[in-house]
Amino acid sequence: MIRKAAFVVLATLAVAPGCTTYTARMTDTGVFYYDGAYDMAMGELNELVLKASEEDIYLYLLERGKVRLAAGMYDSAIVDLQAAERRFDEIEGTTSVGDAFSSTLVSDASTEYIPEAHERILLNTYLLLSYLGADDREGAYVERNRVIRRLSEYLGTVTSDDLAALDVPFARYVAAVMYENEGKLDDARIEYSKVEEFYPEAVPWAANSHLTEIVVLAEMGRAPIKYSREIRGYFQKINGTTHGYFTLPGGGEQMVVPLTSGLISGDVKLGKVFNFTFPEYVRVPRGAVYARPVVDGMEAGSAVMLDDFEETAMEAFNRDLMSILLRSAVRTYLQLVIQDELDEEVGAIAGAVAKFFSAVETADTRSWQTLPSEMAVFRMEVEPGKHEIMMRYYDAAGRLIDESGVLEIWVEEGKKKIAWMPGPP
Repeated sequence: MIRKAAFVVLATLAVAPGCTTYTARMTDTGVFYYDGAYDMAMGELNELVLKASEEDIYLYLLERGKVRLAAGMYDSAIVDLQAAERRFDEIEGTTSVGDAFSSTLVSDASTEYIPEAHERILLNTYLLLSYLGADDREGAYVERNRVIRRLSEYLGTVTSDDLAALDVPFARYVAAVMYENEGKLDDARIEYSKVEEFYPEAVPWAANSHLTEIVVLAEMGRAPIKYSREIRGYFQKINGTTHGYFTLPGGGEQMVVPLTSGLISGDVKLGKVFNFTFPEYVRVPRGAVYARPVVDGMEAGSAVMLDDFEETAMEAFNRDLMSILLRSAVRTYLQLVIQDELDEEVGAIAGAVAKFFSAVETADTRSWQTLPSEMAVFRMEVEPGKHEIMMRYYDAAGRLIDESGVLEIWVEEGKKKIAWMPGPP
């Protein structure tokens, strides 16, 4: 039975993506994007989209949609982001592809990408910004409503202790500005009040529908990136319950996790130490620590923190840490058992199976990698008409280290104009 199952899994793996990790494939795109070379970044992503497997293509479209938004290609950004949104809607609520046995044995990277809940909210928020950039207000209103609905659904499953790390104030703020422009001040106050719980300096003194304002949303830094790491562990039975013993990268105390799944039965290879791959979230060092907008040639003040995407991503990952760890460890353990069975039944083929498993097994390093580390906001009253905005970025010592390009905007009288500025790493 085990041999038959093993060959079924091998057939599945034979059509799985290669062993190169998503992070490795996105390296050049990230370099170009965060250097402001959007044409080069799109060139890299066009190649990745053309070659993408069914498991990864919608994540690549998510990445390309955001790059196109940064390049001012609003209609093209909408096409990519909408395609990703439709597919994620179709698979929402699923956790794996295939039957339970094969999905446990096959690497998470070989299944279709399912975004984190906060990534879904950010997708709709960036799609909203794309509609605003394209002057499609009706499309923006639809996305605003989706943002509010997703926030309600997502945060309804979050404990009060986790709320500070997992809320998405950036999405709430954009929705609030839109409510102001529509004259829906009560709705705007609700969203601003929720932002104020975490970032009081970011909210205006009062929601209004009469001031002519620019609202600058400035991205800062780069979101954490997942890398494939090899760690050691073993399973052992204590009082009839199987436990996993693992040492995570960086050392520290050994992690002990009870295994409730029935996938491991008997005592085969219990206590035997094995290596397996595991995704590690790594924070990306930053050069710029604060930004100052330049409006019509004059520095106008400092942008303040609106949202910490880095902490949200890390917290969401840590919530799933045990599940990811156990899936990776159980998969490797079952592969070892299968190899032993094959060794007994078919001899030399076991060595080939072992090499095949080793070749394809890499940790799932997929995540939305063109997201920033944080979002800052700056708001000021201006005269109606055309304005030019750019950002200057400073390090911890107050030295100017980078500048953005100039964005021209038109502000209607009595309205608020959002100016989104992609930033440096």
